[in-house]
Amino acid sequence: MKENRQTISSIIGERIRRFRMQQKLTQEELAFNSELHSAYIGKVERGEKCPTIETLYKIANGLKIPLHKLTNISSGTETEKNDAMHRIQESLDGLSTEEMLKIAQIVEQVAELMHNHS
Repeated sequence: MKENRQTISSIIGERIRRFRMQQKLTQEELAFNSELHSAYIGKVERGEKCPTIETLYKIANGLKIPLHKLTNISSGTETEKNDAMHRIQESLDGLSTEEMLKIAQIVEQVAELMHNHS
């Protein structure tokens, strides 16, 4: 059986796509904002191209986000766990403290249910 391991390029590509979709941008719009070709954006999102740090900076600017939001990943087996945590943190951006505490309670309840069923 083939091991399903993501490359750093594919992780960053998925992250770019997620930010683009959250902002309801097409690949063409992101390419225009980033001063890149739309076909290149597609290849980066699919993990087919490994962009330079300069290109990632252009894409981050096109998305109007700090560069670290695209590149903040760790190496080794922790990558998927850290990417999941990053996704959760991104989902909480802009929520009030009260809203975040409510979500924390929900997560705790779901985690408890999962522990009890495993």
